[in-house]
Amino acid sequence: MRKFLIRARNTPVDAVALRKGIGGDVHVEYLVQVVQQALLISKGHRADTIITLVLEHSADYSRAISIDGSCLGSLAGWHETALVTLLADILSAGRGLAKEESLVYEEGLTVSATSFERLLPDTPRLFILDRKGSDIRKVADLDDALFVMTDHIPMPKNALKHLSRLGAQTLSLGPTMLHTSQCISVIHNELDRRA
Repeated sequence: MRKFLIRARNTPVDAVALRKGIGGDVHVEYLVQVVQQALLISKGHRADTIITLVLEHSADYSRAISIDGSCLGSLAGWHETALVTLLADILSAGRGLAKEESLVYEEGLTVSATSFERLLPDTPRLFILDRKGSDIRKVADLDDALFVMTDHIPMPKNALKHLSRLGAQTLSLGPTMLHTSQCISVIHNELDRRA
């Protein structure tokens, strides 16, 4: 299973603000591109992928939206407007969640009131992207790993220290800094070529 955990520090948990954030400083369209690159393939979606978006701009708790390709049926649409609407609807459904509570929105779609740090497993199969890290093409085993990324706001230093304590390895996709959605495509391509 391919797993991606994306920290979106400036993305609002409020559904109305999320909808209004398209084209603005929030960069909601960026999250849509991340979801599209993580799950879409020609004439279908990836059943071997789970993506979790952690939206942190909240008055109470962060919300984690997980999309599990292995049990995801057909969505109404994979275009930008439909995906923003879906994310907003999931956030609306999870509005009243207590801390560490989860809700299955529909099969394959879950929302949780939890923090980014709580979603990090205590396992050495954890990778964070860094241009100075090990070249992805030289890392032997990437199966069942969790790839941790952030949006356009860099990962805080305390989060990087926490990831390091958990045994996270740094992984480079090349010398050029890419958008998160592009990084996901490169990782998928590398894993597809190994299959």
